[in-house]
Amino acid sequence: MALKTILDSLDDVPEALHGEYKEIDGRFVLDLEGIDVHPTVVNLKNAHERQKQTNRTLQTDLTTAKARLEGLPDDFDADAYETLKQQAEGKAPAKTDEQVAQIRQQLERKHQAELAKKDERIGTLTGAVNKLSIDDGLSKALDEAGVDPAFKPGAMALLKSKGAVKLVVEDGHFKAQVETDMGPMPLANYVRDWSGSDEGKIYVKKPTGADAQGGTGGRFTDNPWDSSNGKNPNLTKQQQVISENPAKARQMAQAAGVTPNW
Repeated sequence: MALKTILDSLDDVPEALHGEYKEIDGRFVLDLEGIDVHPTVVNLKNAHERQKQTNRTLQTDLTTAKARLEGLPDDFDADAYETLKQQAEGKAPAKTDEQVAQIRQQLERKHQAELAKKDERIGTLTGAVNKLSIDDGLSKALDEAGVDPAFKPGAMALLKSKGAVKLVVEDGHFKAQVETDMGPMPLANYVRDWSGSDEGKIYVKKPTGADAQGGTGGRFTDNPWDSSNGKNPNLTKQQQVISENPAKARQMAQAAGVTPNW
């Protein structure tokens, strides 16, 4: 009687043979010695090893193919490539003018796509540099001109809306300047003159408290630019204030109705 290798129950097995089985995971498995050299098992092991080797070969081929295909354009023409390769090896006839034109167009499309990506990147970087240089330059110039911080955003928007502020490159450095009727002008000079104009004066912070009189704490009791009520401007004090605090000097001069010219 042939013994089955795996049974759910030993009910149909003679009691004398129960000892030949081991219970594993609820089932009864025939305990065999030398199973590894059984012809059927040997054939299965050999087939399994051959399949493993085949799988390794396929994986290697797949990895190699991916490496070769990486970076190829979406419109890559494999037939055209193979023909060119055969021509280079002297195995194919020369291409007709029409075929050459098609290949040239394919290469040009790839080149144009690459250029478009680079142009987009350059545009993004240029925009960031423009914004940073122009906005920072305007902000600093408005501070130096004594523009009230509360009105600063409005002043920046106004000056930028005029469309005259632009970025130029001088000696490899970016520099903001303004195009005027008299030619290009440094941004700081333009903002300084604008702050003294009728349009710009309303944005300038008016001196208050002790600074409204002297602008240097308690050292001056009078505005050195004030010429009202028969007063004479104090040129010495003017130069001192300009040297110590140019922004405050502009405020004091404008408060006295004088347009700063330094």
